[in-house]
Amino acid sequence: MEKMMEYFDVWMKSQKDIMEKWSESQKGMMENWSEVTRKFQESLASMGGSQEGPAKEMITLYNSWLTTTINSSKSFAQEIEKMQETWKSTVEKQMEMSREIVKKMTELFKQAGQKS
Repeated sequence: MEKMMEYFDVWMKSQKDIMEKWSESQKGMMENWSEVTRKFQESLASMGGSQEGPAKEMITLYNSWLTTTINSSKSFAQEIEKMQETWKSTVEKQMEMSREIVKKMTELFKQAGQKS
């Protein structure tokens, strides 16, 4: 029965590790996307050539749109991160409860085997 609890503990640890890595990768992806987009915006703004008339207006509008998009994405990413943390916490609590159930059932089966 002890082996069963060890197996369950290993399984729980692997599930927790998977959730943490998944959450970290999502956060990293959003941070990298924001940084790449910001650098692209900076390079577009620093482009040489005609900065007069329609070209200047187009770059200004594009930069405004891109800034809004980046800020919205950051807000969205922060909310997703909160949801992931809530989900992760819920799953961890559920796994702990499952561990306790398995432990109690193991003890119950052990006692039943001793009575026979």
